[in-house]
Amino acid sequence: MHTHSLPPDLFIFQCYAGPDAGKTIALSPQLRLLLGSGNQSSYRLDDPYVADQHLNLFFDGNQVQFHTVDNQYIRLNGAPGMAGAVTLGVDSLQIGTSLWRLTKSHPSATSENQFAEPYQRFSNFAGIDQLDKDFSLKAIFARIGEKRTDDDIEKAFTVGTRETTPPLSSIAATWPQPWLFGRMATASLLIFWGLYIGAAQFSNIIVIPGLLFIGAFAVPFACLIFFWEMNAPQNVSLYQTVKLLFTGGILSILISLLFFSNVGFLSSWLGASSAGIVEESGKLLTVLALMRNKQKFPWILNGLLFGAAVGTGFAAFESAGYAFVALLEYGSVDVALGNIVVRGIMAPFGHIIWTAITAAAVWRLKGFGKFRWELLQEKSFIRLFLLVVVMHMLWNAGFDLPLLPSIFGIQFKHILLGVLGWVIVLSLIQEGLKQIKKAQQEGTGSPVSY
Repeated sequence: MHTHSLPPDLFIFQCYAGPDAGKTIALSPQLRLLLGSGNQSSYRLDDPYVADQHLNLFFDGNQVQFHTVDNQYIRLNGAPGMAGAVTLGVDSLQIGTSLWRLTKSHPSATSENQFAEPYQRFSNFAGIDQLDKDFSLKAIFARIGEKRTDDDIEKAFTVGTRETTPPLSSIAATWPQPWLFGRMATASLLIFWGLYIGAAQFSNIIVIPGLLFIGAFAVPFACLIFFWEMNAPQNVSLYQTVKLLFTGGILSILISLLFFSNVGFLSSWLGASSAGIVEESGKLLTVLALMRNKQKFPWILNGLLFGAAVGTGFAAFESAGYAFVALLEYGSVDVALGNIVVRGIMAPFGHIIWTAITAAAVWRLKGFGKFRWELLQEKSFIRLFLLVVVMHMLWNAGFDLPLLPSIFGIQFKHILLGVLGWVIVLSLIQEGLKQIKKAQQEGTGSPVSY
């Protein structure tokens, strides 16, 4: 392991996964290196798939430029190539079977240590892995502001079909960099704003149903597109996702209503918090009813997406219903819209991620095998499912954390619960990417064909 103490703000080329994981190369401007497994290399690698002289590196002070020797195997962000550049905190370079990225070393901050122990305890309690040290939200969202043409957007949507699903060996098992969800959110909000002008400025009641519908679906659907983009295997089409949104949304509501009608004592005992038990059970059963026997979707990231789709449908239909009730009770479009806006802001922190977590908890156990109901008795599933139920119950409970302010009218407990939920989601995404890497290394686990 080539690890050593590095001065602050130094550029380093670091391997974060694979046989060479943990190796770091300190970079200085105009530095040239030859990487390979042979003695003639200026920096030797241990990866068994690396040639004696594999590639040349040149650091210009901002990027690591590379070109391979004798057409050796290399991938930049999952795409094969022989030359290119690695950008700080954005790109991933696969050398052999090891993954490298350009990063900076920073002096350790005491604030990080303050949160390290609680985070570790929470991870252990939830039964999830902690995020890797090189995890970066900035890197994940680095491409969201890039200019795109209509052709780029159309091409991005045409994945997941029989012809466009990549083989296992071609899957980029690195953190995806989603950007479509931002475009969908922007488009939805522009439509919402246009309909609002029609209702508010022109007093046209015809646009109110569309206003409530778009308002209910705008943020949840954009959040679902994020999960769709994070599905690294790219084996689920947008059609399948939208179909599951609507069929799963209505079915989960019907199952939850059936449960509510038969367990009335829970509502009288727990009040609104009873929804945590009833609705999370109903949504998970919906995912299992519709997708549990789909053998061509074996990945943890698939389960995460399926849960998010059902949760999106449930959240959107529920928000539209609450807005309609507010419109009837108060006779005010503004009150209904206020309800829609608040629920839209909170949508990415509630039903969508809760169902994504519980479904992924099943898929991490199921893997490439057949679903068995006995899997729901496993401790790793029960732990995550109960944690989601408790978070939902606390979300609905009629109290807030004392001495902590609300933000934009949203209770601090909702913010805290949302952050904890996303910590679990990101950890499951990381675990899903590692599942793919392991399958690629073993050369097994190819999904069942269409």
